[in-house]
Amino acid sequence: MTQLDQPPRKKLTAAEVERLVGRLRGVPAGAPSLEEALALRAEGWHLLLAYCRMSDDAHKRDGHGVEDQTRHCGRIARHVRGVVVHHYIDNDKSASKADVTRDDFDKMVEALERGATESGYPVDGVVCVADDRLYRGAHAYERFVDSFTSHPNRVYADDTGRHDLYGDGAEYRGLLGVAAARSETKKKKRRARLNHLARAERGEPVAGRRPFGWNDDKLTLHPEESKVVRQGVTDLLAGKSITTVTWNFVESGLTTTMGNGWQLQTVKQILRNPRICGYRKLNGELVADAEGNPVVGKWKPIATPKEWYAVTAILEKNRSAGGWDGSGDGKRTPRKYLLTGLLRCGKKLEDGRTCNAKMHGAPARKTHKYRCRSVLDGGCDKLSRQGPAIDKLIAQLVLAKLEKRNAEREPVEEAWTEEPKLEAAQRRKTALEEQWHAEEISDSTFFSLLKKEEAEVKRLTNERKAWAARQETRRHAVTDVRAQWKDMDLQQKRTVIFGALEAVIVLPGVKGSHTFDPDTIVPLWKEEDAS
Repeated sequence: MTQLDQPPRKKLTAAEVERLVGRLRGVPAGAPSLEEALALRAEGWHLLLAYCRMSDDAHKRDGHGVEDQTRHCGRIARHVRGVVVHHYIDNDKSASKADVTRDDFDKMVEALERGATESGYPVDGVVCVADDRLYRGAHAYERFVDSFTSHPNRVYADDTGRHDLYGDGAEYRGLLGVAAARSETKKKKRRARLNHLARAERGEPVAGRRPFGWNDDKLTLHPEESKVVRQGVTDLLAGKSITTVTWNFVESGLTTTMGNGWQLQTVKQILRNPRICGYRKLNGELVADAEGNPVVGKWKPIATPKEWYAVTAILEKNRSAGGWDGSGDGKRTPRKYLLTGLLRCGKKLEDGRTCNAKMHGAPARKTHKYRCRSVLDGGCDKLSRQGPAIDKLIAQLVLAKLEKRNAEREPVEEAWTEEPKLEAAQRRKTALEEQWHAEEISDSTFFSLLKKEEAEVKRLTNERKAWAARQETRRHAVTDVRAQWKDMDLQQKRTVIFGALEAVIVLPGVKGSHTFDPDTIVPLWKEEDAS
């Protein structure tokens, strides 16, 4: 079988890669025993350490990089009349980042200083495929050379041959290697950054994992996944909680593109991603053209830009909302009762004051009730009323109120009135830049004026986003609330009721009476009209 005919390597899990690397570490398979190695050493052979490193194995994740290096280090060792007695391997670790700890590099340095490996083999030198596998910074190079030269007559070799680390030129060679490695690292990062920006400005999809909602080409929509994302956008704009939306993702039977189950944060990330409306972010900012307008990608969108702005505004506003209790006690318990937090105790106390403490829902026999808080919690603990009757009454009053309000509802605006101001500010900014490039104005004047124009563009852009979010929310607002009431989840119903009422005062009923009296429930509306 030729190399081209070989099947592609399977992408391993992180645990499988670690097991593979673990098998490669230490004394190589087929290496001579300690007694045999000492005999070879007596005949003039060098007992060498092999250091292997890969910066990034996260993409292919098959461990082949360091595995190939171990084989090549064996070939290099034979060219200098040596035999590898220990592999030191740092997989998926950078040598240019100061905050990255290379455990096996540290162990190799300790073995060089000690003069022997953990297994007792003497150390006569080191082989690696290239200098930049060992070091890319001056500190790492100095550590390596100091430990290497702590014993005399050692051998160092890489793919280019054998090198003397004891001579006067070794320090200069190492520092030149460090400078070259740093320069190459910066060039690679700069090229990658510029390439990423260029692709973003052309509206091309990014490389990497397939985004949920799109096919493997990252351009056309996946029929089932995109439908779930679209429903999530619609549900959020209609007032459903992010918890309900997440459950819809779970109940779809689909998984993430990595095959994992759904979590609330994962769904938030998908809905916050501007990709769903055709936009793209780079370094936290929307990619824009020369006029400051967002670049539209070549992929098919799932939502409109206005919908995306509205969804992100909702998710930012309700960071701890969804279907969870935001009482601040640190417990993430679901709200089970419709009016918890809205009802207030109307019982008169002995000193003539009204209690006015918030009432909370609690389970009762076959149903639930609302009761005043305990004395220690600021209440009187002396008023308790049946929950279902109050829920039904308040729901009917709010639905009637909203029907009247929706008949007089403000229409959705189709155009933002400040658009000409934003366009004028963008034109002034572009003209200013053209004057500066033509050297018609000084640097100090340019940057002074540019700062003002950029601030104005940013202010107006943010106002446009906020306006778009308000209009989109209004466009998706439920108009026929009564018809859709029974299909709403608890969070939607609470949102509707809390949007209409400031509070509901619950007065004590007639003692001994089992008949519900609606007059003991006093709604306080958010508007003057309390009809």
